Amino acid sequence: MKIYDRNRNALTIGQRVMIAATGTVDYLKEAHTDNMTAYQAEHEKCVQLEHAEERFAPIELIRLG
Repeated sequence: MKIYDRNRNALTIGQRVMIAATGTVDYLKEAHTDNMTAYQAEHEKCVQLEHAEERFAPIELIRLG
């Protein structure tokens, strides 16, 4: 399933993103969206970043580059 950042830009694995709340820059490692609706995939904490231990909702991220 496609996921989108807070500005409605499509996110893909390996893409550089910024966490909107903190300004931390990281890379998208995985998106666990199996068995989710489009709304859930956008608002649930299902995205894993390379250097962060917690998961984030795509709506909390901003695509860079």
